Amino acid sequence: MAGIVAHVNSGEVALVAATPKTVLQIKAPANQRVLIKSLRLFGKAAAGGTGVPVKVRATRSTANFGTLSAATPGKNDSSDSETLQATAGANATVEPTTPTDTGLLWEVPDQSGVIEFLPPGMEIRVPGGSALNIECTSTGTPTVAVQATYEE
Repeated sequence: MAGIVAHVNSGEVALVAATPKTVLQIKAPANQRVLIKSLRLFGKAAAGGTGVPVKVRATRSTANFGTLSAATPGKNDSSDSETLQATAGANATVEPTTPTDTGLLWEVPDQSGVIEFLPPGMEIRVPGGSALNIECTSTGTPTVAVQATYEE
């Protein structure tokens, strides 16, 4: 690990009721792991809202990554000269087909958010060549946004 800290966000993604949607995916380079340091999960419902929480689930993929729009990671310290190796995608149009559940699950209010800082030693590890997917589902139709800070 080169100790480069970076961040990436999904932008706003509209959910369809009761339909799981991969909102953000971070893919580690072939021979290098990535450590997820924090996640920021936010919901935005229409005025008045429904009060229905968004279920957020972290999954892993090692193949069949799906099709996502490009999401551009940025360095936390722009003076770092190394090139970021991890890639990211947002707002899947084709979902990853065989993700493995990580057991990490959050319930996020549709008009609020959760900021999850992962302490040293408890980061989410993404092995080389695999991806971490952040999937959202709601019985309502909120708009969500996810941001991740990671180290490579």
